[in-house]
Amino acid sequence: MAEVIRFSNGQITQLSHLFGDKIMTGSEITSVLNRVGIQDNSHHSTKWRRLEYTFIERQETDKAGNVILRFIQEVLAPVNYVQNPDAFEELRSELNGILSFSGIQYRADGQFEKISVAKTIGDAQKRVQNILPKLRQRGVHGRVLKYCNEELLKENYFHAVFEATKSLAEQVRQMTNLKEDGTALYDKAFSTSAPYLVLNNLQTESEKSQQKGFCLMLKGINSMVRNVTAHTPKIKWIIEEDEAIDILTTISFLHKNLDNCQVVRMEQ
Repeated sequence: MAEVIRFSNGQITQLSHLFGDKIMTGSEITSVLNRVGIQDNSHHSTKWRRLEYTFIERQETDKAGNVILRFIQEVLAPVNYVQNPDAFEELRSELNGILSFSGIQYRADGQFEKISVAKTIGDAQKRVQNILPKLRQRGVHGRVLKYCNEELLKENYFHAVFEATKSLAEQVRQMTNLKEDGTALYDKAFSTSAPYLVLNNLQTESEKSQQKGFCLMLKGINSMVRNVTAHTPKIKWIIEEDEAIDILTTISFLHKNLDNCQVVRMEQ
């Protein structure tokens, strides 16, 4: 960033705890400090205290904290987290809560950008809170996240629920080899007279009712979410985070029931 950034001592302390306590070993700290040209005169053995002393000293020398940003980019370079993108997002979210008081945030592409300056704890918490941990806490099915992870990371909830809904039809097609889509697919796959997939033995009226109800739920989420998002402009249907969580949790419930279904025949 061309703009001169200066961090408060409190921010530096929190950054030091984040990197020293949660991310880096002592040798990694030494290596990165050397690469970005920061001299460690701290004589501390505790990792976060090394970073705190070193960052404060360098900021006083430079009259700016921009070199700290270079340190962050070295440690949290996206390429370092190719095998663990969830950890990257969780760390980036926590980092952005600290950076928000300086009016900047660290993007998923490893670059910084200006944002409105956080003035309260509530403002900062908005930068820390991320929908992915909330979904994991609810035990959302992995297929849901697989289909819409990119959209969720961008906080693009409109397209996230659209992609997640498509995952249901794709899973049914994979289980049955059927080619249909939407209502036609679900009616055929979950027929009570000639089914491809069954939730139960279909011997009693209650079991048949359950099969029909599950089919109706699949068709309902398709009509309510997929069809609407496919034909309605994004600006006409604003999906907030809480609503996205509710929709994705419902889709997760349907996926978990699909996992419990038995395949009784497949399309040849």
